[in-house]
Amino acid sequence: MAETPTHLVLPRKWRPEQFSELVGQSHVTRTLSEALRRGRIAHAFLFTGIRGVGKTTAARILARCLNCEKGPTPEPCGECAACVEIRAGRALDVSEIDGATYRKIDDARAIIENLSYRPARDRFKIYIIDEAHQLTDQAFNALLKTLEEPPPHVKFILATTEPQKMPETILSRLQRYDFRRIPYATILERLKDLAHREEIEIEESALRLVAREAGGSMRDGERMLETAIATSAGKVTETEVASSLGVASRTAVLKITDAILDKNAAEALRGVRELANRGANLESLGRDLLETLRNLAIAKLPATDSQSALDDIPDHEVAELKRLAGRASARDIMRLFHLMAESQEQLIRSPYPDLLLEMAVVRMASLAAVIDADELLRAIGSSGAAPQSSSGGGSSGGSRGGAPPEPPAKEPASGTRRLRVEGEVKADAPLRKPLAPDSGARDLPELRDFIRSRRAALAGFMEQGAGLAIAGNLLTLSARNDIYIRYLNDNKSAIADLASEHFGRKIRVELSTEGLAFAASSGTGNRAPTTPTSSNESPREPERAAPAAMQASKAAIAPARSAESSQNRIDRLPLKKNNGIASAATNATAPLRAATPEEKQAVLTDPAVRRIFDSLDARLVELKVPTSNSSVAEKGGADIDSK
Repeated sequence: MAETPTHLVLPRKWRPEQFSELVGQSHVTRTLSEALRRGRIAHAFLFTGIRGVGKTTAARILARCLNCEKGPTPEPCGECAACVEIRAGRALDVSEIDGATYRKIDDARAIIENLSYRPARDRFKIYIIDEAHQLTDQAFNALLKTLEEPPPHVKFILATTEPQKMPETILSRLQRYDFRRIPYATILERLKDLAHREEIEIEESALRLVAREAGGSMRDGERMLETAIATSAGKVTETEVASSLGVASRTAVLKITDAILDKNAAEALRGVRELANRGANLESLGRDLLETLRNLAIAKLPATDSQSALDDIPDHEVAELKRLAGRASARDIMRLFHLMAESQEQLIRSPYPDLLLEMAVVRMASLAAVIDADELLRAIGSSGAAPQSSSGGGSSGGSRGGAPPEPPAKEPASGTRRLRVEGEVKADAPLRKPLAPDSGARDLPELRDFIRSRRAALAGFMEQGAGLAIAGNLLTLSARNDIYIRYLNDNKSAIADLASEHFGRKIRVELSTEGLAFAASSGTGNRAPTTPTSSNESPREPERAAPAAMQASKAAIAPARSAESSQNRIDRLPLKKNNGIASAATNATAPLRAATPEEKQAVLTDPAVRRIFDSLDARLVELKVPTSNSSVAEKGGADIDSK
């Protein structure tokens, strides 16, 4: 029974046999060829680069150049015994070693032991170590001396995709050549040549799809072409290639991009779901959308005589990109690109890439446009709208008083109004109440709500400890208590960033402690005096002193609360005698102690005290009573914090 002929895949069948056939690495082949001509051949080489760019192929070609009967020569004959055996992989004097398999120190010692033997027939004994970074540190250490000073009849060629994992002591002993990613156009031409050699009828759009998916690796491109040929019975189409590779065709990607620019979220979502149901690689789809948005941004640039990044794209696709780019501003395209780039990073790490990609296209399709300030001014000027009065309340106030309204300002000759616009005008920005032009807005509840939506803990702390006031681009934080000053000062930059984002312009933040100084000068936070300040004044009666101190405390609290410093401390607040609770002015010099829970409860349940707490919106912090056995009904003092 006759044996079935062995089929060789395209990368093996059409492997280059000379440096002139190795495409995309002319900087390497030119240097090696010149070194061979001059006889300046190193004893150890290192070939680095991504997978499938020709490292192992170049090592085999170099081995043939060194051992060819007509060599050393940059152009081996391909007919002598050495060339034929090296090409077939059965040469005795050329050993290919897989660094991932033979990686231990014992394998390195076996190599070293064989170095003393002369080549069986050829000029050099050559060791090609693939994936050399997989060798252990002990194996590298064993090869150090050998790589530095090998016998004259020995050559080493190491190939790796990750040279950074190799010891510096090894790298310093090797002549290094970096293999580059192969350009898209070079891969496309190579694939066309292979399709012609194999007599395969294939659409050019299918070849372009394969070349793009190769990602700079010639071997990956040839492998994908082999798969496409095997899955097609007749002419190979772009749709069949996309289906076999599990990627999206250019037509499908442009259709999704068209729906995004058309603000048709449903259509964009439908396109993504169809591709996902057909088994398309969603990470690859996200990269294709990102690349398409990048191409749209390039299509918006003015044409130049220099080489463009779109030169590798077919003319009909460039025309489609320019048509799509004309429907959006450069700023909108850049926003879409950044949004897709962020989503792509999350998509790569997420266990739910389909959900992330679907929501990304929906968000991009729902994103409102951004209007430049200049565009807004031109739009206002072209509309010829009459200017508004500079004071919205002046006319209404005048009508109430019977005075005629002020005449409108005179229009410029061009029919446009001059507006002062700072920063960007965003169509998707939230509506905000305008600030009064004559005085700074206070309290700023909308700013507080915005900060709460971003940083809840910071907003909660500011609710308790800071009053807000804004005038122009200056936001003033008024600390309500000295315990809040350090926290607010540490978070000034964060508050400034959030305020700038909220108002749409640069906001500066300053911390003010005037509220604390006012509270201290008004008597808040200090013990109410119970004795005259002058020795000539007669002491007041206890029953009259307590109401006076209470009124002074309330008078001090009122302006402090109006200045947004309601977190004031009323230390040792005297209590008027009521229902058995004595005035704090009595026996003011007696030593005090902390009250028991029962004594605190007795004070809190008193109706008069309860009214004080309700009126000040306060809470009891500390309660002290005399050190004697008398109860709190005889004398007491309380520390109260108002909210």
